[in-house]
Amino acid sequence: MGHHSYFEIAGHSFLYCLESYIPDVAALFTEEDRLPVVDHVHDNGQPWSEFTYAATVTALRERLQVQGFTKPRAQEALSAALAQMNGEGAGSVPDAEAFEDDIRQLLAAEPVLFPSEKDDVSQASDEVLEELSRWMDSRDFVRLLLDCAPEPEIAASLDLTELTGCCVELDPSRPIAEQARAKQLAEITQTTPLLVLTEGTTDAQLLSAGMDVTHPHLKSFVTFFDYGSSGAEGGIAQLACNVASFVAAGVANRFVALADNDTAGHAGMRKTLERPLPERCRVMFYPALPLLESYPTLGPYTDEPVVADVNGRAGSLELYLGQDVLQAEGGLMPVQWKSWDSKLRRYQGALTETDKATAQERFRLKVKAHHARRPAPEADWSGIRAIIDQVVAAFG
Repeated sequence: MGHHSYFEIAGHSFLYCLESYIPDVAALFTEEDRLPVVDHVHDNGQPWSEFTYAATVTALRERLQVQGFTKPRAQEALSAALAQMNGEGAGSVPDAEAFEDDIRQLLAAEPVLFPSEKDDVSQASDEVLEELSRWMDSRDFVRLLLDCAPEPEIAASLDLTELTGCCVELDPSRPIAEQARAKQLAEITQTTPLLVLTEGTTDAQLLSAGMDVTHPHLKSFVTFFDYGSSGAEGGIAQLACNVASFVAAGVANRFVALADNDTAGHAGMRKTLERPLPERCRVMFYPALPLLESYPTLGPYTDEPVVADVNGRAGSLELYLGQDVLQAEGGLMPVQWKSWDSKLRRYQGALTETDKATAQERFRLKVKAHHARRPAPEADWSGIRAIIDQVVAAFG
């Protein structure tokens, strides 16, 4: 009898691999996704172990998304594969839209209990689906399954259990996912982490720390440019310069230039946005937040706080660190209006340097409390979550 690994979702098994595993599928997981290994012994005395990596549909879908394996790409791959299968005389094959409906129905149905071992992979319950997996990149195929999943938080797993016993004897202590990802990163550009350029070291550090809280499954899949170790200066002018340098140097990574959503940010990136940019580059600003639609401001005409929409005019990262860290005596830390931009015809606003430093420190303490499993009940991560969600969708 054969020994297979397989990808499982909603209790249904796919991508059977005889006496091995598909590295590109293994690389979608991390060692944090590894389930506890449980050792067993067969009746004949042969040892075997339950060895599985499991994440949620959402986690795997977002990991694929930031690698460029988007829903439109998976749908195009499906159409191309079905056309090839028809051309090879694979029999009656439905069109792409009908096929996606079939997959949704399959995943929503009760799974058929497969034999624990399979001699012939082609003997899967749905021969067309099994055949399709041979014509598609395994990551496109997985993305197709994930997009058809009935629930976003159900488990999707890679089961390596059958490889741990006799014949194959895969060592369950090996970091399979970590090794597969490391090899993948060394081989092809498509799967390198999405690189995010910010206006400076502090923004990069705070966003990275925040992502570890709101999107921990994206660790090693999204990387923030480390200004500190590179010696590069920060600021909006430097961000624009970095974009130009990356484009001119032909940097293969897909990268996102992420600027403050304020007057200075929009003014500083205006010329960059006027130039043609390659497909691998996106220039974005922090997203508009409901919190910032009615935010206290000071000046330029009065010292009394005036509530105003500061989206696009004062949206530095500090205003995205959470309403809890922005609290001051009597309300929220106010934005101070400063210089007037005659071309954009609006003022630039920002927190005072003291308030900025306070907000940053409170945020760092909030991150530490979260990791120590002592989160404050009022902890607000909505701003960070909105930024990372925007980064995830940058190439969608």
